[in-house]
Amino acid sequence: MRNDNHRWDPPTLLSRSGNSVTLTEVVGLTQHMVSGVNVLERFADKLIDWPDGLAAVGYALSMRRDRVLVVGATDLKTGFNPDSGLAVTDMSDAYAVFDLTGPHALDRLRMGAEIPLDQPSRSVARQVFGCDVLLCCLAKKRGFRLHLPRANAQSVAAHLCYEQLR
Repeated sequence: MRNDNHRWDPPTLLSRSGNSVTLTEVVGLTQHMVSGVNVLERFADKLIDWPDGLAAVGYALSMRRDRVLVVGATDLKTGFNPDSGLAVTDMSDAYAVFDLTGPHALDRLRMGAEIPLDQPSRSVARQVFGCDVLLCCLAKKRGFRLHLPRANAQSVAAHLCYEQLR
């Protein structure tokens, strides 16, 4: 496949604040999608359910029953491992990660999605402003962490910070 990166400007950090909300891009996280039978049980000690709070750097988010996004792990080898039956794909460049904090963080998310905090779920997959997002709560801060396809980052950031961009 041909590399056409030279045709586009390099991505810029998408950090914005104001109006009681701050959107900060989190950089430098390793992200691996791990697929396979019983994958949820294999990462049970790191798995964050909805709306559990995210406390540690190393965590796993359930995308569906056979797929998780493992964040912060450096010991995962990409490819298919026939011994474990797991397929590992490096997604570090595929997903942009943001922390949305502040007293109006939930209100901003609810502008683009139904975000019930009282309905537990193993999956953190949600649709926000029509984009697929992996969403979890931040334990120590009042807010949320969003993992979303990098191609949708500008759009979601603009919607979340709409009042700041006018």
